[in-house]
Amino acid sequence: MSLSRRTFLQAASGLMVTPSVASQHRAVQRIGADYRQWRHGLSLVGELKYPPDFAHFDYVNPQAPKIGVVRRGALGTFDNFNMAVDGMKGVLAVGIDLVHETLLTLALDEVSSEYGLLAEAVSHPGDFSSVTYRLRAEAKWHDGAPVTPEDVVFSFRAFKEHNPRLSTYYRHVINDEITGPREVKFSFDAAGNRELPQIVGQLTVLPKHWWQTTDASGKKREIADTTLEPPLGSGPYRIKSFEAGRTIVYERVETY
Repeated sequence: MSLSRRTFLQAASGLMVTPSVASQHRAVQRIGADYRQWRHGLSLVGELKYPPDFAHFDYVNPQAPKIGVVRRGALGTFDNFNMAVDGMKGVLAVGIDLVHETLLTLALDEVSSEYGLLAEAVSHPGDFSSVTYRLRAEAKWHDGAPVTPEDVVFSFRAFKEHNPRLSTYYRHVINDEITGPREVKFSFDAAGNRELPQIVGQLTVLPKHWWQTTDASGKKREIADTTLEPPLGSGPYRIKSFEAGRTIVYERVETY
């Protein structure tokens, strides 16, 4: 078989170009499968007020002295610290939300905006058929353990199973999936609901490793039961002391 100069050049150019085109095509496929537009917050009304990496909300004074005691009154009683069974069993202590945190947090000076708290970023497709949260690497429980996607999934399933109000609130969420070392994806039963990413972002995250071990007496903790054992949290406060049904004292976590 003889090759003309033209045939040789065409064959040679094909050898040089083909691998490049193929590699680019594979790269585009990977980008199409994995690409997510990460956001630092979500808004239902207009654009977000605060930019990425903002230092604090405008209504917060980070230089305010952290001293003294605040005393608040509350009507009624309490016999439970387990948020997962609130509304089903027991009476939850007022202020217990100071111990725990959510994936996103509301901005009090915007109509309907939420920004990352335990999650540093959030992403959803254009049709709002799912939402993915990426946790902060520095998010820690008070015992020093990292907040993980497993904690998020554990919490979501616990609230769905044991909390009637939140089970209804999350009824359009049909699947949860860990998609990365710090990522959790929630899929919805239909597209088009713009509020669902923010609704799921209000999820209170509980520590799976704490709830699946034993208490000081050696009894296994049960997420379906009420408890007066001060819970492990990730928030700015922890329970210092309490008298069931009468008083409860929260102390600031110095390392928060």
